[in-house]
Amino acid sequence: MPPSSDSSRSGTAVLLSAPGLSVVALVLFVLFASLVAAALFPLLLLDPAWQLRLAAALINSAAFPLLGLALLQIAAELGPHDPLLKNRARLCSRLAVAAALGFLLLLPLQTIAGLQTIRTVNNAQASRIQGAEAKLKALRQAVRGAASNAELSQQLQKLQGPVLRPADISQPMPLLKAQVAAVLDQAALQISREREASQPRTPLLLLPELLRNALASLALALGFAALAVRPGSERSLLQELQSSWRRSRFGGSGRRVSNADGDYLRELGRADRDS
Repeated sequence: MPPSSDSSRSGTAVLLSAPGLSVVALVLFVLFASLVAAALFPLLLLDPAWQLRLAAALINSAAFPLLGLALLQIAAELGPHDPLLKNRARLCSRLAVAAALGFLLLLPLQTIAGLQTIRTVNNAQASRIQGAEAKLKALRQAVRGAASNAELSQQLQKLQGPVLRPADISQPMPLLKAQVAAVLDQAALQISREREASQPRTPLLLLPELLRNALASLALALGFAALAVRPGSERSLLQELQSSWRRSRFGGSGRRVSNADGDYLRELGRADRDS
């Protein structure tokens, strides 16, 4: 029994040691950096798809640096006489201010990038269908304007249309045109089906994902703000925001309550003197 108790206390001491927690925090930071780096390359800063991919990587892996920051601050409290831990915790707390603001900025960034992605997809679909229809129209004109089988074959090759075999070219001109027209009719039917199937995407399709990412971004921003400390401040960024909100929300009403209490006490004093 005594050996097992000693080993248990030793394991607990190692777990709660400042250097051990600091190392775990650094491992979490490196893990976060490696996950985000995989989504960074290739760099396409103006590409909405790249922006959405980066935002998703940041949100999905942000728990690692958040936990690492908390462990680092705990390590600094456990080792108050270690200047390296103190400086490291102070630096990461200041960097957390930028992290909190960054996750707040992800809210409009994801919305704008999502809308741009939908617009790009819709434009690409419309352009592809319009191009196919224009090509089909040019092929029909080539079939109607061909004066011979050889000319028809050359026009179809030029427009990258149906390929005519030697046996097809040897057929009478009316029959060859009818066969080519039948092939073009099938292509027109396929284009019509594709147009019906590829309806323009609406922004409402992105609403569930945008809401999920928005809530996650807001929660992460609050988490980093709770651990972030601005230079020259002794309180966290979240505590400062809460104090500012309370002053703006209850400052005026607090003064009115104090005046009312003073009037009430003066009335009580007069009543005592009269009695």
